[in-house]
Amino acid sequence: MNNKEKIFNVSIDLFSQYGFDGVSVRQIASEVGIKESSIYNHYSSKQAIMNSILDYYVEEMTNDEIPLDQASINLDKGFDFFYKAGCDAFLSKLKEDKMMKITRLFFIESYHNEEVKSFLKKSIIEGPIEGWMVLFNLMKSKKLIKDDCDVRQLSESFFYYGMFLLYEHFFINYPEDDDKFLEDFLTKTEKHARTIFDSVKIEGIK
Repeated sequence: MNNKEKIFNVSIDLFSQYGFDGVSVRQIASEVGIKESSIYNHYSSKQAIMNSILDYYVEEMTNDEIPLDQASINLDKGFDFFYKAGCDAFLSKLKEDKMMKITRLFFIESYHNEEVKSFLKKSIIEGPIEGWMVLFNLMKSKKLIKDDCDVRQLSESFFYYGMFLLYEHFFINYPEDDDKFLEDFLTKTEKHARTIFDSVKIEGIK
């Protein structure tokens, strides 16, 4: 692991423990074992380190997204199969220790870091909701759900429940066993998804 990677990983650990404002560049350098000035050979500022962490999170979460044509095939196998396949892909990334730390970090920092707040709104909320809208329109085209249902409302109903569970884990129940949380997350969101889908599906669809 080179120094830039060490700075990156140490920053995730420190930011997730003490918050962005509670960590100095000097403290990062000390944990890495380098001079403070050496940080600037790799990152222009502490905020640049944070930005690289957020970019990493989005890249990791999206590089294994299920393509639309595969999602269509999964839908043909039933809604439960379709939803679990997507959720498994999401949780396979989230369960990594580094990704869990970053998730907690952006929830906490969104309260007072405008760049993190913008990232949360655009990449963690708006992006996924737009993705769900595409999927619900796909369900309409396949005659799985009623044509007059509001896909944005459905997408928000699906997505915000999962966001609430993340918020509950990282704020209300923290510290809590991450593995148990992820198991419960899958169970709860599957039940929620089925409830929403059943409310708009065309009669006879499973």
